[in-house]
Amino acid sequence: MAESSLAVADYLLGQYGNFQQSAGQKDGATRCAQIVQLLLANHVDHDVSDPLVVVQLDTSNAFCSVSRQPQFDVLSGKSSRPYDDGRVQVSDELPRPRTLDKYWGYFLSMQGNASTMRFSDNQGFTHHLACSKGGQQGDGLETIRFAVTVHPSIGRVCERHLGCKVMGICDDIFIIVCLSKALSCAAEMKKILKADLDMDLNVPNFNVFFSGTSFSLDTARSALELAVRADPSLADLAAMGAGVSTDGMRVAGAPVGVDAWVETFVAKKAQSVITDVAKLDVVSDGLIHSQLLNFCQNACMAFLGRNTPTPLLSEFMAQEDATIVETVCRHGSGSGHVDWTPHLRKFANTKIQVPRGVWDNAQ
Repeated sequence: MAESSLAVADYLLGQYGNFQQSAGQKDGATRCAQIVQLLLANHVDHDVSDPLVVVQLDTSNAFCSVSRQPQFDVLSGKSSRPYDDGRVQVSDELPRPRTLDKYWGYFLSMQGNASTMRFSDNQGFTHHLACSKGGQQGDGLETIRFAVTVHPSIGRVCERHLGCKVMGICDDIFIIVCLSKALSCAAEMKKILKADLDMDLNVPNFNVFFSGTSFSLDTARSALELAVRADPSLADLAAMGAGVSTDGMRVAGAPVGVDAWVETFVAKKAQSVITDVAKLDVVSDGLIHSQLLNFCQNACMAFLGRNTPTPLLSEFMAQEDATIVETVCRHGSGSGHVDWTPHLRKFANTKIQVPRGVWDNAQ
């Protein structure tokens, strides 16, 4: 499976010249965030009348709403119906990663027929849901299947908008280019996703980030409204009411924007982690307690450490680090750590910090 995942990841990165999908990559969220940041940094000169923006698109209930017919068409490499507004006809070849051919039987048995899913909610009640679309989010193969299914539809749109640089991770799509071109690409993508895959854009997650510091929030909103009104083909976007920001945007969980906004984002996230650390005191097993700290609380700040300039997060990383170290010492020693000598405490700090990688990220 690992070999197939690598082959799929290469396909998703290299099939289209101006569109990369980081799903399937090891730490794909980091790749997505860093590429968006690099693309923004590379566009140093742009027209104030048509400013550089990042448009974020997200589809509603993406994994469980995508049509299964295009899924099997892409897996087979041949269309059974028209796609792309008639540009792709029945029996036309479709791009696909051939390494998934060996899993055809699995996908057919799992999603070739309508089924009933049993879902238990947080109150303990069981619900029976009829399933005839999409698949289960969180399943490793489902992530690959979803990304491969939507890739040709998004890629064909991008090929018609070569001025755009498009980065995606699963159902999150980021378009980096000047405002008019980004909106044109987004409008066509909205239309094609619905027609080809029966997927709807998620209105609350349709955002436009104006990266230039010369724009106030009101100026940015006015520029967006003028751009939409100037082009009749963007009428569908006008009804969605895009969120507008001039400070920053969250890209695959990482903050991208002006320093003050990034610092505020990191500070809130660090405080949230610190608050959650205390909630784990109810876990009596020392090993489980340590693993929860490492793989849940520490992982969040470690991710930000890979994607945020060190001067903007070192202070907050140190606070979170100190909280975790103190919690491990207290929990592991039954509060006996208060009697440790300074030398012993420094040694314990080192032993805790080095395996976790907290200190490396902070520095």
